[in-house]
Amino acid sequence: MKKILYLACFLAIISAVAGGALSYVNGITAPIIKEMGIAAEKENLELMFPGADFAEIEYVDETGLVKGAYEATGEGYIYKVETNGYSSTPIIFMIAFDNDGKVVGFTPLQQQETSGFGTRVFEEGYTSQVIGKTSADGFPLLSGATVTSTAVVNGINAAKTVFNDMKGITADPNAPVEEIKPELALGNPIKLSEDFARFDAQVEETADGVYTVKVKGYGLIDPEGHAGESGTEYARNVFEVTIDKANNKVVSVVNTTFGDTKGFGDKATGEDYLALFTDLDSTNLDQEIDTVTSATWTSKSVLAAVQAAMNAANQ
Repeated sequence: MKKILYLACFLAIISAVAGGALSYVNGITAPIIKEMGIAAEKENLELMFPGADFAEIEYVDETGLVKGAYEATGEGYIYKVETNGYSSTPIIFMIAFDNDGKVVGFTPLQQQETSGFGTRVFEEGYTSQVIGKTSADGFPLLSGATVTSTAVVNGINAAKTVFNDMKGITADPNAPVEEIKPELALGNPIKLSEDFARFDAQVEETADGVYTVKVKGYGLIDPEGHAGESGTEYARNVFEVTIDKANNKVVSVVNTTFGDTKGFGDKATGEDYLALFTDLDSTNLDQEIDTVTSATWTSKSVLAAVQAAMNAANQ
């Protein structure tokens, strides 16, 4: 019995000594490990607050998107975020808030989104809309890059929630979100009198002066050479063209069905482009309309639909 008590006391002493030693070692190594982590990120952190002193801080993030949080002493906070966009490679970025909650830095660390589309989320046209907002604001989506920008906004929202919780800031989780639309880039003009037979316009007057026109787009005309994804199924583009026959004016052109190449052709079916047809002389096919850069075929699809409606109205 005494031997058992002796062994129990001995093991208790050994455990206490080992625990104390482990605690002592952890106390020494933990700051070193943290410092090494800061050193690994310092180049990126310097992009947010040049010349600041940085410290890694504890945080709570229910989304799992925030992968690191750092304080720039006396200046603000930086959050490292990882989220999934359109590509299979995660998007990793850093976002910085000053002590008042204003976004003062936003930069990608890793992304392989589609060039000319998802990549625009990290170009000046979008980043300028993020920097300057606050942790109480909604953050914008980007038209034409909805999947990528939604993923990024989800990450930003996770970071701002962590910041607001740390600072005791109450923010509206349903803050309004705007959508940024890229400027319409117009190319070479084309006359409405051009031969658009290959677009096979099928026109029907569905009401007085209202014409539903079904036309082929690039995906149907050239299925092997289109710019979309392999295996994509295409349909006809459908437009509703309204013409004031009494005054010989095009009232409006509306795209009711888009069947062409997403990310390319849809640039030519938006309201900004279709507004160019409003008030055209519906009897004059010699008028010229600009095409949309990188969406020439779909632009011609629109022109083919308007030409067919004008011809039907003038019969």
